[in-house]
Amino acid sequence: MPALPGWWPVAAAVGGGAALAGAAIWLWRRWHRPSADELERQRRLHVHAVGRLASGEILEMIPAPLEAQENAAPTLVYQYSTHGVTYQASQALHLIEASFDPASWIPGWPVQVKYDPAQPGNSIVACEHWNGLSMRRATGAGAAGGSTPGKPLQ
Repeated sequence: MPALPGWWPVAAAVGGGAALAGAAIWLWRRWHRPSADELERQRRLHVHAVGRLASGEILEMIPAPLEAQENAAPTLVYQYSTHGVTYQASQALHLIEASFDPASWIPGWPVQVKYDPAQPGNSIVACEHWNGLSMRRATGAGAAGGSTPGKPLQ
């Protein structure tokens, strides 16, 4: 039987080590995969960090799912325009650990939207560090019942 070349044990050790490292990385990524809620939180924070502001309007309010705690914030459906294109999006506010004024969820009322300039369809109306929902206050117009938009919460 011929003798193996002197480099063979080194090549086998390097190949085996690379395979073992690859398997370890695969297992770590599989078991340490972020949850859907964590991925959504990362998306909101990214849009907040790079986002541009646009004016929008609340189209619809969908109540929070039954699993959410009582009086949880709803999912808002909203629209906004940028660069001549109108986008419709929704955001589940009950996923954000912040308190919201229920008076700011009314369909037809204005909202400030932050959108990702690289992907304008990727947008938010609120996150952990910013809130674009309008606050409306009575103007004292008497029976006319007028209201004015306030500043967004920050």
